[in-house]
Amino acid sequence: MSGITPTEEELKNKASSLRELNPTLGINKLLLQLKLDEPNWIVSEKRFKKYITPSINTTSTNLNDDNNEIDELIAKTGIDNSIEISKIAPKVKVKMFNLNGKGKGLIAKEKLQKGELLWHEEPWIGTSDPSLWPFLEDNDMCTSCLTLFQQKNQPLSIKCKFCKQINFCNRLCYKKSIEENSTHNDFLCIEQNSNSKSILNFIKQKKSRDLQGVIRIISKWRKEREFGDLNKSIEIQNRIWNSMARINQKLKEEERKEWPFIAKDRMEEWRLTHLLILNALNPSPKDEGYKSFQKFLNSKKRNESKPITKEEEERWFSFESFLELLGLIGLNQESSGGLYILHSHLNHSCDPNLQVRNLPKNWIAPNELPAELPPPMTTQNRGTNRISIIVKKEIIHKGEELTISYVDQRLSRNERRIKLREQYGFWCFCQRCIKEKKEEDKEKEKEKLNDN
Repeated sequence: MSGITPTEEELKNKASSLRELNPTLGINKLLLQLKLDEPNWIVSEKRFKKYITPSINTTSTNLNDDNNEIDELIAKTGIDNSIEISKIAPKVKVKMFNLNGKGKGLIAKEKLQKGELLWHEEPWIGTSDPSLWPFLEDNDMCTSCLTLFQQKNQPLSIKCKFCKQINFCNRLCYKKSIEENSTHNDFLCIEQNSNSKSILNFIKQKKSRDLQGVIRIISKWRKEREFGDLNKSIEIQNRIWNSMARINQKLKEEERKEWPFIAKDRMEEWRLTHLLILNALNPSPKDEGYKSFQKFLNSKKRNESKPITKEEEERWFSFESFLELLGLIGLNQESSGGLYILHSHLNHSCDPNLQVRNLPKNWIAPNELPAELPPPMTTQNRGTNRISIIVKKEIIHKGEELTISYVDQRLSRNERRIKLREQYGFWCFCQRCIKEKKEEDKEKEKEKLNDN
């Protein structure tokens, strides 16, 4: 097969993407990566150099804010082979980078255009922002999909048949809540498992969405193990511990300057939270709620499941596992509605090429491309917790990484990078950060010259 000479625009975009993915690699290694990614392309080193910005020397203080930026918190991550990506997002594929602390990500399988809908996705683990909790408590919103009801006693709406406190749009949302997104799991229904009341009240008091996510992950696994499909429980286990990115929450928080002053209180709070989770989801025979928990288990068991093994107890119920799950939630939770399986593969850029949107139920994807992006959401037209992934950039070329922004793009470079370091464990070296750093350095040089 004869080689292909890429256009100037194709080469420029590819070079920019390679540099953003590999900020510290030299030109020769980047050229090698280009040949691996695009084996049919014919590109000389001289031509390639025209479009490659210099590599970042991570030991140099004139490009970094301080020497601490050398030390990265590397998230544990892997490929989840249970996801049928071609059915969810046909124009997207997973790539394992394993470079400079970056694990997996998503890349375009073909050219994409502005306004294009890549995929819709509903939460795998549903969580809700504390600002929505008053609506949920007043039964003005569906617990499963977070649809705001137009009136009290919405037609077709239904309450949990056990606790009568949780409301849903209809029977379908009720079923999803129990079987799919874990927003009202049997283990967290206080009329079925009375032990869950303490941890649920604690989460409400603390207004902690992250803790809500942790208990819903554990209860999702345990429900399948005890009452559901054992194969699904294994799939959940593999997804959490072998695939989704995670960093121990304590390691993340130790990066904060104020950690020495808050460490004691934070550890005590974590210990208390861990005990409440154990009491709700895996009490010991010595615990007061053990008998009522066993009664709950025996009343619903359909599997011939054995007692929790030591390995399972260590993996799901140890204090270290709690900190790992807390860190996983912090890395992967999307503000719209919780943990999304494919969305969690998307890496960060301060100049992203995708948007994550909550769109009204009546939104229709454009027939012609390129297209304008959907207008901003308002209180009147807020969507559900289903997210839509839409192309933001004019053109995304085949092989280019797909990115979103983890932080507010309106923040300054320094503010963005500090938030990313504290919340996600890495210093950002995207093209925008590099460009803004150079501009800041030029301004400082001008100020020095003016002072002299």
